[in-house]
Amino acid sequence: MVGRIDYSSVPTNADLENNSHQKKYTVNQPAGKNLIISKPLCTLMAIGALLLAILAGLVVFFLVPRGCDGINSSRSVASLTQKEDIRMSANEVDERLPRSIKPLKYTIQIYPDFQNSTTEGRESIVLQPIEDTNTIIFHADEIDIDKDSVKVVKAPNSTAEVPVTHQHYMEGERYKIVLGDQLVKGNDYVLSLNFKGKLNDQLQGFYRCQYPDTMGEIRYAASTQFSPTDARKAFPCFDDPSFKAKFKIRLARPANMTSLSNMPLESTEVVQSVNGTWFWDSYAETPEMSTYLVAFIISDLVKLHSSDSLISIWARREFLTQTDYAGKIAPNILKYFENYFRMTFPLPKIDIVAVPEFGFNAMENWGLITFRENSLLFDNYSSTVEDKRSIATILSHEIAHQWFGNLVTPKWWNDLWLKEGFATYLEYLGVNHVEPSWNILDEFLPGEVERAMALDSLTSSRPISFEVFNSDQIRQAFDEISYAKGACIIRMMNHFLGEETFKNGLIKYLDEHKYGNADRNDLFTSLTEEARLRDTFESNETVKQIMDTWTEQAGFPVVNVDPDYEKGTLKLIQKRFLLTDTSTKDTSKWWIPVSFTSSSAPDFITTTPKFWIKGETEVVKKVGPIGDWYLLNINQTGYYIVNYDEKNWKNIIENIMDFPPLIRAQLISDSMDLARANHLDYDIPLRLIARMAVKDVNIMFVPTAVALNKLRFLSDILYDTPAFGLFEEYHKAIFKQTYDVVDFNDNVDDYITRRIRQTVLEWSCRSPDSTCNHESRALFRNWMIKGSQSSIYIVRSKKYIKILPNIRSIIYCTAIREGSTVEWDFVYERFLETTSPTEKNILLDALGCTKLKWLLSRYLDKLIDGYSIRIQDADRVFESVARNEEGSMIAFDFLRKHWNEMLQHYGDGFGILGKMVKSLAVHMNTEFQLKELERFKDSVGSNISTTTQSFDAAIEQVRGNVEWIKKNYNQVEEWLTRHKDQFVYI
Repeated sequence: MVGRIDYSSVPTNADLENNSHQKKYTVNQPAGKNLIISKPLCTLMAIGALLLAILAGLVVFFLVPRGCDGINSSRSVASLTQKEDIRMSANEVDERLPRSIKPLKYTIQIYPDFQNSTTEGRESIVLQPIEDTNTIIFHADEIDIDKDSVKVVKAPNSTAEVPVTHQHYMEGERYKIVLGDQLVKGNDYVLSLNFKGKLNDQLQGFYRCQYPDTMGEIRYAASTQFSPTDARKAFPCFDDPSFKAKFKIRLARPANMTSLSNMPLESTEVVQSVNGTWFWDSYAETPEMSTYLVAFIISDLVKLHSSDSLISIWARREFLTQTDYAGKIAPNILKYFENYFRMTFPLPKIDIVAVPEFGFNAMENWGLITFRENSLLFDNYSSTVEDKRSIATILSHEIAHQWFGNLVTPKWWNDLWLKEGFATYLEYLGVNHVEPSWNILDEFLPGEVERAMALDSLTSSRPISFEVFNSDQIRQAFDEISYAKGACIIRMMNHFLGEETFKNGLIKYLDEHKYGNADRNDLFTSLTEEARLRDTFESNETVKQIMDTWTEQAGFPVVNVDPDYEKGTLKLIQKRFLLTDTSTKDTSKWWIPVSFTSSSAPDFITTTPKFWIKGETEVVKKVGPIGDWYLLNINQTGYYIVNYDEKNWKNIIENIMDFPPLIRAQLISDSMDLARANHLDYDIPLRLIARMAVKDVNIMFVPTAVALNKLRFLSDILYDTPAFGLFEEYHKAIFKQTYDVVDFNDNVDDYITRRIRQTVLEWSCRSPDSTCNHESRALFRNWMIKGSQSSIYIVRSKKYIKILPNIRSIIYCTAIREGSTVEWDFVYERFLETTSPTEKNILLDALGCTKLKWLLSRYLDKLIDGYSIRIQDADRVFESVARNEEGSMIAFDFLRKHWNEMLQHYGDGFGILGKMVKSLAVHMNTEFQLKELERFKDSVGSNISTTTQSFDAAIEQVRGNVEWIKKNYNQVEEWLTRHKDQFVYI
């Protein structure tokens, strides 16, 4: 039948493990001899086995809970069965549901018990069979269903029950109900049941968080995080994005709290019970939506900002003044997207909530957007310009989701990029609208292109669209490929289609699929139809034909160019770009849009394709007069890199300052990646960076940031080698003017200036003998003496200059790196004392900067002491140690030793352990370290959880580091040695 899944053929772990090699084993058997057991001994052994079986039966009888009310017994068995299924679940278990039934409407009421961290609930689901069936299968995880309460009746008003003959938990977090009669296609039925759940402490599903108020009293709140597959932890449901339904939510709360949900509050009922007075809040019915977008919160948070009749912002009372920035820009971003999509936001309200403990940065729940506090709140006394940028981009990202993801939802998680890629791309448009002076569109290259290519240049990368079957696989899809690469190929579509064609195609797509689900082919169809109206393509070409090459295969191409300067032609050869394993026989080919300009007629604005590489390995194109230099892929609007001939690279170096800053950044990025992958001699990018750094008197932010980011790889990999001192001389020489000009004077309230200052000072303070380093330590000592952040001053030119938040992270890290236990303990005490979320982040990062290895070990131990570090901050703490040259191996040993403990404590959500694993690779570059990392992955075994892809990426990165040392180290050391007295002149 349509949509049915046959589970009978799935083997159990026992089937897979028992006697897998058909071997027989003996114990302490001498070689070459048979083991002989006498008949009397056999008899005694048999009697002993029988007595043990009887004893085991008695133990089970007296110790297993049986209950006395006819319900607890079944709950105990159900809970045990479910836990066993969870234990047995492997990565290959298919959690998808049959398509024989679809839910139409949920009516859910939930009572949270804050003291016992449990919930009680009742729900009814209106169901409609798509075909005749006698089974109902839905999701339930860590939920005990009262079997006696399960009832199925024909809707709407029938009282005649459909008999329930059997019900049990299945593998894959599913629950199965077998009925005595068939549910008939086209009729509606109502499934009702009672259940008990957990208010867990892992920030997933419906969870409890606790936090201190201004008086130090512990406060509690309960919030939800259902994406991607955790609604099933809060209530039984069809937890699949394609099963859209309407929801009617009713929540119980104590008198001192309020509640929120996706829709406006309709009514409140006061109920007296043995647990005291409780208020039951009932909410209006939602539109059709997926379960992962359902949300509710019970807390004592207060409405701190009502910017208009639609948007309200909620947070702790003490953070009253910190919502002003979000309150100012949120309505403008919303209005921008309403105009862009020509579609009004369809819900009657949006609540934006700063949740005291939150796993992601934010979550786009429809009408109730939840944020981590530091991702929403801006404190003028401690927040930085990076914090303001983060708040703006995340807020824009989540508001964009209200259309891409909420209104139109991917049919399945294999097309996650349809919502996350679009939200990432659109966030730049929203921020550019509300903060035009930031020029944030220029930051797409370092912000998204480099982030995507770093992972996508590994053989372990995956296609954007790929099959996933269960929660472990789905969680791992929330990575740079779905977010950053998704945004990159969307931006590429915009440029090869043109803005109007692209935008009108999106509007058509949203309008045709609103309140429903779609896949990538639906998007490609809408864009193609719009392109046809404007004759964008030839009659036999489609967006799908082009984009399948970008969505259905991993990686991206490098286009190697062989020009004929006399004939004015270019021979273009495409090949998958890989940082490692460059000998691979990968035959992937892409449809590549190629924009072009040259010194003969420079045009740095037109990014529409001059021609295409239509899946061919090699093409020759006529471009006309080339001149001294030529460029392809203007502003990196295409998701690929270009390798030029040697003559052109050298002419590019000579003319680098004639190019716009974004193109300078692109050329630096491409050349450094090409050299790292052995496609280009390091002489080219090192000269290119040096020439730009020396001549860039205006210190342009994007190219400077890209250059320093690319140089970080060399810094990390050379750290323990003789060449590191030469590398330090190189960057200090070429950026000398930059380091001298950029100081601690943070008086200019300008986004770009402050971004440059933060980026440059991080490098300027690296050297212990630098002015930056000395001033940082002096500032820090003054802070310790004064004891108050507001009293930090530094003497410069006989003037007292107050130190502002934007340089605080540099000062903290530098002082702790060069300091002792005294500085470290002082900062840790400040971390415990401060209530500012952004200040806490700065302090946590700084604590990982120390060179004292025993302090780094002590810091990591706080991850497992149960109370020092919150779950949401765990990966931040670990990465601060792992990315420290002195802490890399300490972090590795810690993770190996405490893996199971960490997995149990932090759970499988939010990619916490995966981020830790990835951070290990930065400073590993020996064969021994590679083997140890591979051995670690093997030792994890079935407890690998959601870290499979992270392990693969980390192992490949380390393998690449090992190869780099073998192939490139001598070249780089020789180059640095040869040019050490002339870095500024090359």
